[in-house]
Formats: sequence, structure tokens, C-alpha cells
Amino acid sequence: LTVILKSHVRNCPIDCASIYHNGVRRSGLYTVVPSLAGMPVEVYCDMDTDGKSCASGGWTVIQRRFDGSVSFDRNWRDYRDGFGELHSEFWLGNDHIHDLSAQGDYSLRIDLEDWTSKHKHALYQSFSVEDEEHQYRLHVSGFSGTVQDSFSWYHDKQGFSTPDSGNICAEISHGGWWYNQCFYANLNGVYYRGGHYTPKGRGPLGPDGIVWHSWKDSDYYSLRKVSMMIRPRNFQSRSSP
Repeated sequence: LTVILKSHVRNCPIDCASIYHNGVRRSGLYTVVPSLAGMPVEVYCDMDTDGKSCASGGWTVIQRRFDGSVSFDRNWRDYRDGFGELHSEFWLGNDHIHDLSAQGDYSLRIDLEDWTSKHKHALYQSFSVEDEEHQYRLHVSGFSGTVQDSFSWYHDKQGFSTPDSGNICAEISHGGWWYNQCFYANLNGVYYRGGHYTPKGRGPLGPDGIVWHSWKDSDYYSLRKVSMMIRPRNFQSRSSP
């Protein structure tokens, strides 16, 4: 029975790129079985967004923000297991992100949009997240894109922190992220409508918006839409004949 189950699991799609190669071209919700975990997880697959060399689709979305409907000021457990709605705003969950990114060589794409509907993206050739025992430490490198890098050069090799994990940056920034001292990118920060914001409350605790510092060379401009998605580095949308 174990042999049969393992063989069945092996034939299941391990990510959205597998689903794409199975002939599916429609973006939406699908079930994948990451090879390391062996447990099914529901994901949102983006089958439309372009990558390099005209290869579009095959992206497994791990984070999405666009209307502020979901609070990202969450605890360690929420970030570990995932929260939100896959068809709306969500964080897929650090356990799932680890299971997905550890099963091969993955790239990361980050899409950003401001309050004037200007859109830019960052692409990282290499992306992976360690397991919970190692604080979901981030490995990200190989930047290219249409925006300046505010992520890999400062956040690479950082462990994940949440407001309840004893990290002052996570507490001040009201989100879970790979904080350094504290951030140049903070895509899980507070959703501020209109973009510009100032620190609230009695003391200037610091910025806590959805920040990509190089967008306006400011920590006090919060983006309107952001998403993070991964797929195998060697992804080809058209198979060679």
C-alpha cells in the first residue's frame, strides 16, 4: 500500500509549473503535492504573468496584497500555516513556502504597483526558505527587473520574524518578514490607502507600510498592489520539439 501511495503522490503536480506542463493554462486555484512534504496543499497558480524569454505562466503565488482586506499583523503560527483567502489577499504559509522552494531550484518574481497604477517587477534567479527549525531563513539572489533591488541585498540570509517572536523590527513594522535592521522592503506591512503615510501614535516608532524603499527612495510610501510568486528556474513555457 505504501508503495502504491508513494507512486500516486509522485504522479501528482508538485507546483504550478507541473500543472502548466500538464496542459492547464488557466489561472486559478489548484491542489499540488510538494515532493518533500507529500501532503496536498491548495495554491493559486498564475498562468499569465511573463517571465524571462517569453516564458509566461507556471507561477505558484506565495503572497498577494491589493485592497487591504486581510490584516498581515499576525503571529508566528499564522505565518507558519498561512492565512487569508487564495482568491483574495493571502500569505501561503512559511511551511508551504519551504516545502515548495526546497524541492528544486526556484526563482522568485515580485510584482509591485503604486497608487498611480505604475507597475514594476523584480526577478530573483534563486530563491529558497529554510525550515521552521532554522527560522525560515531566506536565500535570495540573482536580481534583475524593472525596479531597483530593495530586497535581496539587505534581506538575504535573514531569519523570519513576527511581532510575537521577540523581534523589535517585526513589532514596529506590524508584520511578518525577513527583517534585518529593519528593512528596505516590507511587503507584509500595513496597508495604507493613498500611498503616503506618517508614523502614528505618540512616538515616531518608524515606518510600517508596504514598502519597497527604492520606489520613491522613501520608507513612508506604501504600495497599492504587491505579489510574490515562484517557479522552477529552468521553466520553459514551450517544450522543445
